[in-house]
Amino acid sequence: MLTMYQQITIKTLHNQGVRNTQIAKDLGCHRNTVVNVLQRNVIEKQTRSKPSVFSSLQPKIKELLDKKITNIRIFEILTEEYGIKSTYVNLCKYIQKYLPKQREAFGVQINESGETAEIDFGYLGMFPGPLGKLVKTYGLVVILNFSRLSYFTITYDQKLETLIKCLEAAFFFFNGVPKRLKVDNMKTAILKNQHYDLEFNQDFLEFANHYNTVIVACTPYAPQQKGTVEAGIKYLQNNFVCGRTFVDAADMRRQLTDWMVNYANRRIHGTTRQIPQEVFENMEKDKLQRLPNHPFAFFNRGVRTVAQNCHIHFENNYYSVPSSLVGKEVTVRWNERLIRIIYQGEQVALHTKINGIGQYQTQRSHLPSFKIYSQTEYQARFEKEFIDMGEEAQMYFNTLLSRKDAYWARTARIILGLRKTYGDMAVNASLKRALYYKAFDVTTIKNILEKRLYEIPFEPKLLDTTNTITTKENSSFQRELNYYASSL
Repeated sequence: MLTMYQQITIKTLHNQGVRNTQIAKDLGCHRNTVVNVLQRNVIEKQTRSKPSVFSSLQPKIKELLDKKITNIRIFEILTEEYGIKSTYVNLCKYIQKYLPKQREAFGVQINESGETAEIDFGYLGMFPGPLGKLVKTYGLVVILNFSRLSYFTITYDQKLETLIKCLEAAFFFFNGVPKRLKVDNMKTAILKNQHYDLEFNQDFLEFANHYNTVIVACTPYAPQQKGTVEAGIKYLQNNFVCGRTFVDAADMRRQLTDWMVNYANRRIHGTTRQIPQEVFENMEKDKLQRLPNHPFAFFNRGVRTVAQNCHIHFENNYYSVPSSLVGKEVTVRWNERLIRIIYQGEQVALHTKINGIGQYQTQRSHLPSFKIYSQTEYQARFEKEFIDMGEEAQMYFNTLLSRKDAYWARTARIILGLRKTYGDMAVNASLKRALYYKAFDVTTIKNILEKRLYEIPFEPKLLDTTNTITTKENSSFQRELNYYASSL
């Protein structure tokens, strides 16, 4: 059969007045072939009469394709097991022509006025962030499906707190709330979406409940279910970001707001062929739900274990929790001002956030009754123990309070521990000897007890409150004090 080129050449030469025999001679064909071509009005396309090397194995190729085996693996199987001598490219062309995939058909989604809004993040590129450095920049798009009125904003992360703040800004931009929010499977909002196992982030559920809207999750790997916002992301990427330069983050936000208000929402939409702002004003604005009286109070979430001192550690500070929860895990919810502590769904403590570091915020009701003491009560407990040991021990304790105003408790506890080992009489005599030399370190007291130095008679009194003692006397006193503080 003549090629399409030869058939066109015959007709062209005939129109130029060339005789049929000459045309046949020039093209190397029979004159009757020239007559047949001239008698046909339609030029026949050349078809391949030789079958493909893959034709005999078409059932096998289809079987492998139905098992989701890749084209490259199919080519390897045909080469190794059936000795096919061809190329991978030829196999792909054969499959595309004779065994094409059945394209999935989708219906058009019709939405009522004020019914649904679609939301999604999209990566925009590296642009100046709040600190002036180039950072990953994302765009969040919220589109009302009926009017196609769109809200665009810039973000630098995809955290839940960021998502909630942006959605609130979108609701205020629309001056209302749609009945449904159609979201992609973003991890910040949807924790699990597998077949019929659907789990939402609890904070996002609370946000949706606050604004009286329902979350609609798309099927995984089905972008056509939110085609409106997918197109909105591409529109933001191709028509705002491309061809523009931005000095800093503030300049980018300013340009985006101007573009959104004065162009994006006032153009003739490519799908509806209407202006989104006009459709919204005339047909959708009054169908949205009213905004609540107060914005949503977002609290971050974390987990802590209650320590034995009835406090949790949070951001380098300590907050009290009821003593019954010692050793148990509690949920901490916080924002810029408040810290809420929750156990098994119930709030057990509420604190204002501390600005400093290493500070305690304690509610007396959280501590067990036998642990609640004022400063004077705390001192009284220790003083009673020292009184029980003897008069000299009481005098030593009172002097300790005045000498170590802020750190007396540690020394007092160590002395009471020595009382259990050496007895009241030995400790009382040792404190008398330590008080005589004004020794308030526990090392000296331990040395006196261990070496039984409290049994040695007192040396002559060398202290002079009138500051009239001589240098020689003072040196003698220092030698005697060193005697008690050193190991003999």
